[in-house]
Amino acid sequence: MARPIDPGDGVDLRPVIDPDPFDVRVALAGIVHWADSHQVRQRMMSAIAFPVADTSMFLVVNQLTYRGATKPSVLADALGTGRANLTKIANRLEAIGLVVRVPAPDDERSVLLALTATGREYGERISTQLREDLDEVLAHWSEQDVDALRRVLARLRHDAVGSAART
Repeated sequence: MARPIDPGDGVDLRPVIDPDPFDVRVALAGIVHWADSHQVRQRMMSAIAFPVADTSMFLVVNQLTYRGATKPSVLADALGTGRANLTKIANRLEAIGLVVRVPAPDDERSVLLALTATGREYGERISTQLREDLDEVLAHWSEQDVDALRRVLARLRHDAVGSAART
């Protein structure tokens, strides 16, 4: 059982960052945490009728939907998992026919994971469902506001990715 908080302990229950909804950090964190939540992933897997109840497998298909064929090491880094675990996930995806290993065109020693035709169908379902979800969220926004959001997010992505590449 937790002990009562003593003001002399220096324990402060407030967030470090003020929850101001107009603070870009707070807004971005809220969107990322929502999109990365277990609840959203489970709902998406259900909506697209993903063939297995395995979030890690879904996340690999999702990454390949956006990236195209990718080295397993890159996927492991993107998903924050080890390479051995990614190999196990890839084996399971290959067994159900969603991915295939192909030689990397620029390095004969490397392989890429690529979506099969069936895997691409699930990728298309993910894309369609995301479009529908966004359309629902933005349904009450004006066309001008949606266009402004597109421009600002594209610029933010460009600058953030460029900054990350320089470090």
